[in-house]
Amino acid sequence: MITPLRATLLGCLTLLGTAAMADLADESSDSRARYERPGDAAEAARLRAFVDRQVGGIRRLMVPARDADIPGAQLPDGTDASSNPRYAMTEAKRYLGKQLFHDPVRTARIIPAFGGIPATRQTGSCASCHQGESSSKSGTLINLNVGGEGRGYTDAEGRFVPRRRPRVDILPRLRSTPLFPGDALVDELPTLSDLFSIAGVSVPGRDRKLPDPGTLLRTGRLDALDSVARNAPGVLGAAFNNRVLLAGFAGEPDASPGGNNPFNDPAQESVALLLLDAHRMLDFQSAELQKIPAYRKLFRDAFPTEAAQADAAGDLNLLINDQTVLRATATFMRSSVTRDTPWDRFLAGSNRALTDEQQRGAKLFFTAADKGGAGCYSCHSGPMLNKQVDDPDVAGVGRFVEENFFNIGLGDHPVQALNRLARNDPHFIDEGRREITGRDSDLYKFRVVTMRQLKDARFYTHSGEFSNIRDVVQYFNAGVPRNAQTGAASTLSTRFTHPRGPGSQRGLGLSRSQVDDLTEFLDNGLYDPAFAHFDPKSPTPLFQLSPPDITYSVYRPELAALGAVDGLPISGLAQDNNDPLSRRDAGLEFLNVTSQAVPRLVTSKDLGGGLQEDVYRITNNGTTVVDTHLLVIAQVDSRRNRLLNASGTTKAGEGYIRVFLPDGVLNPGQSITERLVFRLPPNTRRLNYNLVLLSGQGNP
Repeated sequence: MITPLRATLLGCLTLLGTAAMADLADESSDSRARYERPGDAAEAARLRAFVDRQVGGIRRLMVPARDADIPGAQLPDGTDASSNPRYAMTEAKRYLGKQLFHDPVRTARIIPAFGGIPATRQTGSCASCHQGESSSKSGTLINLNVGGEGRGYTDAEGRFVPRRRPRVDILPRLRSTPLFPGDALVDELPTLSDLFSIAGVSVPGRDRKLPDPGTLLRTGRLDALDSVARNAPGVLGAAFNNRVLLAGFAGEPDASPGGNNPFNDPAQESVALLLLDAHRMLDFQSAELQKIPAYRKLFRDAFPTEAAQADAAGDLNLLINDQTVLRATATFMRSSVTRDTPWDRFLAGSNRALTDEQQRGAKLFFTAADKGGAGCYSCHSGPMLNKQVDDPDVAGVGRFVEENFFNIGLGDHPVQALNRLARNDPHFIDEGRREITGRDSDLYKFRVVTMRQLKDARFYTHSGEFSNIRDVVQYFNAGVPRNAQTGAASTLSTRFTHPRGPGSQRGLGLSRSQVDDLTEFLDNGLYDPAFAHFDPKSPTPLFQLSPPDITYSVYRPELAALGAVDGLPISGLAQDNNDPLSRRDAGLEFLNVTSQAVPRLVTSKDLGGGLQEDVYRITNNGTTVVDTHLLVIAQVDSRRNRLLNASGTTKAGEGYIRVFLPDGVLNPGQSITERLVFRLPPNTRRLNYNLVLLSGQGNP
């Protein structure tokens, strides 16, 4: 259809001539592209040459095209262990690891004697706090595994909104008992948050006592509600880190004061083991996985040596155990990269991949602060932009360790309030790297993170103090600490306060337009949609389980024959989270809320021409929220869809309207208005029908 505006544009194009018409057509076909004006190629070449000089070779910024070329394992002391069969990166291990990462079947260690609530069993997974639509982070300030509910919903504009909150069915139990020292129950297997508060307490599975001063939190609360007191770190680019987690816990030698790496594993295997314990999987997951025929096959494919040993001994535990699980999971994490951002295409030679604003932002990114730029590249270099530019292995895992940790004057994550109460120290602040090394020189320092895929992360820095990228850029531009205590510490980095050198003014000194350009580069120039939304043509793998991963009947018929169900992880549970709200978010089930969200007919009109218009006021008369989308289904006796303005048709043939609730909820007492237009059957003056209201996404 040619609108009046389109017709006017076409007329103008005729006058502008063929060349201008081609430019505009190019722009409309790809909103990220810019006009190929004379000089563009030369300008792009100059920027590439400049970046090449700044980083010592532009190839040091390029992501390997194949998983096989992603950096292999590196031991805590820097030894290359990529040839060790324990760390071999195979497709069978990667596929198994991806399934395990997203499958809630593993969170089986819910023990009522230690405060666990059975209803939370097998409801969370690694992906509870690391989902593709949130840059492999949680996308929420408070990151919850078991004890949380919901995954996220899509709003009316098609944007994914992450949502995970404490489960409403366990909150009354949590509120009815004290949450701090003095509780009767003891959490004998502490989570990462509890580790702050242990003093000389022997922990099952460890042969030594933990030295951190404090008192064991005798609560059991984190068996019911599983969270950590930092913003969830991303998985993206894990292969390019020699320390993982924001204080470098994973990959640290076991001999470090805060180390816990009994197998001397690289960072990726180390973090997989740590989180098996922290998130209710260790010692209990193997029995659950062994019950599932398709998993038994996948473990055989991924670990043929262990399979032969298990067969010889008649013991499946030799094949499916915590060790093989963590090795497969680590392999998947190593494969988590983006390869098709505008920046990647620009590095590969596309002169039009970056917009003008993004090119200016990239120039600022790779220009030293004392030369008028932002100097970001000095800390954010390598393919994942997550390590020092002078690291001798900048394109690989990296050799530098302590050089990648900085104090930039930030405050605390909200959950740290629990630790302040447990320590009875209102001045305690997350100590960061010092928690691991025990060195005062590491106080309040945290890990340099990747600059890729920032837009979807939604919360930034270890404390989650920022909710948009521009605010982070402004923070560095000002160079003024947000927190008086961390800002007064001797460890405060001069790279943050005086990046232009001693005696200079604070911060970067960028203009507003320069801040805009740098933000645009970080926001969109380094963003890859295929990481969050499946694109079969993209070289970037979807972080979530993709259609080829879980359409077993087409791509993996041998797994379908063993009981794997299309669209679900191998266990048959919902992907990532398996609580009721998450299942509604995933469109796997719907909650009938007709008795709670009560519809009242406001007006009814005969529009003529056999059309009937009914307007309803729908009010939440309950005491709890109605969440996710509200589906208003018009049930007609014939079950034929008579609803002209229907959003879709149910599997039973009834029309329904999908209501995108504000902020994903209809609060108690809140109302919305909906208009329904019906086509009447012949010789009918008024259509009679019933309204049914469901909560959930997808097609009911």
